[in-house]
Amino acid sequence: MKADDIQDIPAQRERNAMPSPILRQIDLVNALTLLGLFLSLMVVVFAVQQQFHAAVICMMYTGIVDLFDGFFAKRVRRPDQAAAAGKEIDSLVDICAFGFAPAAFGYCFGLRDPLSVALLAVYLSMTALRLAYFNRTGLSGEGHAQYYTGMPATYVVLFIPMVFTATFFLTPSTMKGVMAGLYAFLSLAMVSSVRVRKLRGIWYALFSLAALAMTGVYVRAMMIR
Repeated sequence: MKADDIQDIPAQRERNAMPSPILRQIDLVNALTLLGLFLSLMVVVFAVQQQFHAAVICMMYTGIVDLFDGFFAKRVRRPDQAAAAGKEIDSLVDICAFGFAPAAFGYCFGLRDPLSVALLAVYLSMTALRLAYFNRTGLSGEGHAQYYTGMPATYVVLFIPMVFTATFFLTPSTMKGVMAGLYAFLSLAMVSSVRVRKLRGIWYALFSLAALAMTGVYVRAMMIR
């Protein structure tokens, strides 16, 4: 057996295990990314059903999934096709998770007048521009001191759940104004020139703990209701 034939054995096994070249793009990391897509769908499903607390919970975990799929992508040995497809899949899921799903959430919550719909359209457009810019330029800086230009789109699903806790003590009409202001702020923050340091290490754990704590808050609110 020639050396080239030996090197081709892993690739042959991969083709035999998954005959479709499209499905061969799936590995554990990309499956985790696609879980974020499923959660994005559930944000919209719950929002349409007016189950906003459940929608917010799903929204938070799209952010957690996005944090950890990148974390594992750098540390897990992956098939070539899956690794090459990972960036494309991640970007497609991001526009759904951090763009379309939050915009749909805002619309279902009550931002339905023409001005509010225009605001949500601007928000969705700014998210797309933010993601496209990152795909083109990446991070700035070197080593552990690396920076995003503009607020990362992932932060959207941290801000919205935190601000949405105000529904516990504000009237619906006031809350609609707060949410409109939030979407305007997020739109501007994502396309600003502000440098935001990339968080690492312990921040993954802190974000996860914060999501668990807020999940408890929203689950309790759902049970009381």
